[in-house]
Formats: sequence, C-alpha cells, structure tokens
Amino acid sequence: MILIGLFFAFASVDYFLTEKSQFNNHSNLISSLILIVFIIYYFYEKMKIVVMYPLYQSIIFWICVAFFLLFTGTFFFFLLVSYSRDQVFKQQLVYIYSFVTITKNILLCLALFATENKEQPSDELHIPNHMDLDEFSLTNLKKT
Repeated sequence: MILIGLFFAFASVDYFLTEKSQFNNHSNLISSLILIVFIIYYFYEKMKIVVMYPLYQSIIFWICVAFFLLFTGTFFFFLLVSYSRDQVFKQQLVYIYSFVTITKNILLCLALFATENKEQPSDELHIPNHMDLDEFSLTNLKKT
C-alpha cells in the first residue's frame, strides 16, 4: 500500500514538473518495473507451494505470463522511444509493441482453455458417513 502511494506521489509530481510539449515516460517506466517485480514475486511464491497439478495448467499462470510479457515489452518500448530521433527506429518500436500486445491478447484468450483442477483441498475435516464413531453425550454415558 505504501508503494502505491509513493508511486502516485511520484507520478503526480512528475506530471506537474515536466513540460507538456514532450513525451513523459518516467511514470510509465516506473509502473512497468513495479509490475514486473510483483509478477516475479508472485511466480516465486507460487513455486514454493506444492500443488497437486502443474502450475502451467492454471488460468492465473497464463494471465500472469501475458501481463509479464506486456510489461516487459512496454518497459523497453518506453525506455527506447524517447532516446531516439530516428523515425525508422520508432516505427520498428511500434511494430515490436504491436507484436507484444497481440501476443498478450492471444495468451489471455488461451488462458481460458487451461484445465484447472476443480477439486481443491479445503481446510475442513471431512469424515465419511459410513464410519461408526462412538457417540459422546452427557445423557448416554457408558459405565465401565
């Protein structure tokens, strides 16, 4: 939560201090970098957990991969677009950005076809009905 507040403060200050006539990409770079770090941390946490099915079979994995691809692509796009004055280079960057965006959209569509295990283990204790367990009540005490 603190990181989000710091980012909004930085983006606001950056917006008001830069000239409006030139392309401002500082907040875009920072937001892409923050989201890349969050996704890598999410993958790290998911790898620590032992699951009954492979990670690549979950929908959320493919959604994270799609957005990881998008944010890494936009990070380098915003990094390189302001440092070049060559129009041919900028056109090539637009082609790369378009490829990254189309690939992200394809991965998001394919994420819907992931087979996720519907039987999730819960924290509740399930006792089968056919087990014969002794009943304990104060009115029906067995004397030994």
